Amino acid sequence: MKKIQLFVIVALSCLAATTLLLLKKDQNYYQTQDFAYNEKLAENLSGFSLASYCSASKIINWNCGAPCQKNPKGIKDAYYMLNTTMDSAGFMGYSPAHDAIIIAFRGTIPWSKKNWISDINTIKIKYPRCDNCYVHQGFYKAFLGLQTQIIAEFPKLKAKYPNSKVFVTGHSLGAAMSTHSMPVIYQLNGNKPIDAFYNFGSPRVGDQTFHDWFSKQNFSKEYGRINHRADPVPHLPPKSSPFNFIHIDHEIFYHSFSSPYLLCAQSEDPDCADGVPIPIDIPDHFSYFGYDWVAEMFTCQ
Repeated sequence: MKKIQLFVIVALSCLAATTLLLLKKDQNYYQTQDFAYNEKLAENLSGFSLASYCSASKIINWNCGAPCQKNPKGIKDAYYMLNTTMDSAGFMGYSPAHDAIIIAFRGTIPWSKKNWISDINTIKIKYPRCDNCYVHQGFYKAFLGLQTQIIAEFPKLKAKYPNSKVFVTGHSLGAAMSTHSMPVIYQLNGNKPIDAFYNFGSPRVGDQTFHDWFSKQNFSKEYGRINHRADPVPHLPPKSSPFNFIHIDHEIFYHSFSSPYLLCAQSEDPDCADGVPIPIDIPDHFSYFGYDWVAEMFTCQ
């Protein structure tokens, strides 16, 4: 009888210890799945990302249709970024509504052969900011085409609005460039974390080593890659061999923008975009937060 009692006590003790271990593991797991996400701010930044597709005059005068109406107080001291060699573009300026400097990178425009060349140039090149990191050559060179202008113009805005926040955004190719901009803007910001970095429909930018390096940095107080259902672009370039590209962390995944979102802290999470079996819905790439990106793109030139 004593042996049975001893066996029961030992078994219950083991069960209790195992339960506590699993609870602790689950608690840690869900903690890693959670990160700061400001949906209202992300929606506003999607408007700035869409505005980056507009002509320079429409941006500077803040007369760009729906995306400008989303942020009706406009942009002050707007600077239009353009590199004609790569046809890279974007803008920066001060948003009174947010008390923030906005840096927005334009994505691929359908009529730009140079943008398409950047997109399909999947050759990996050495990334100079970390050891053994390799990145997508086309995206990186597209960003480098704007880097000099960022280095020249951002300090002017920061000097005029020294206490302002800093927000970075972009869509598609612009999302990839926004990722590359982070260490540069971080340094220009006095090695202080950027206040928010949200991009939309981003392709994969670098390899596993780049991912590991980026995730260890403190470039932004909050950041995330926002993906929409079966948008094909976040699945490019492939993660499979011989490409071996990997997303940065912090994915926010929407099945639709009228339903709850999912937070996936780690890259390539099957609960988010990586779990979509057939991600080939191109309209999903051009319908973030309810905007008709294609229609707005063509009407604000």
